Amino acid sequence: MSNYLMVQKEIKTNPYIGIPRSAGRPSLKKERKWLNELINEIKKGDAAVCVAEVNGHVVGMCDITLAGKSPEAKHVGSLGILVRKGYRSMGVGTQLIEGSLKKARKRFKVVKLDVFGFNKRAQKLYKRFGFKVYGVLPGAFLRGKKLKIDNIMMYLKFD
Repeated sequence: MSNYLMVQKEIKTNPYIGIPRSAGRPSLKKERKWLNELINEIKKGDAAVCVAEVNGHVVGMCDITLAGKSPEAKHVGSLGILVRKGYRSMGVGTQLIEGSLKKARKRFKVVKLDVFGFNKRAQKLYKRFGFKVYGVLPGAFLRGKKLKIDNIMMYLKFD
């Protein structure tokens, strides 16, 4: 099972997982399409990606891809990161972000990301890399009937 699907499954037992829930399990065809598109973006130089591997199994991934399709925003990247349960709080996320940002400096001038308001550890990590908050959307996500999740928007500008 892919890392993404593992974390999606984890949401059922832990509503405080820091990624938005998907609309359902993607088909193998959709996963292949996503992976092929990412590989093409990497080849074109429009994506900076790092993968963490343990004993031949992927346990985490950080990607920085074009934030939008507008030619006026081709200098802005969007960061996404995922680390599998059992490998968190071990420095994997730090290494993934560090590696992706190093690659992204060659391509992007600004990197942005979204993080759930309750995910203080992730916010602290991003701030260590120089990310700054530029906005908060209260209640941007609804998980279940009661859990309203704020979306914290952050950015990093390369000098």
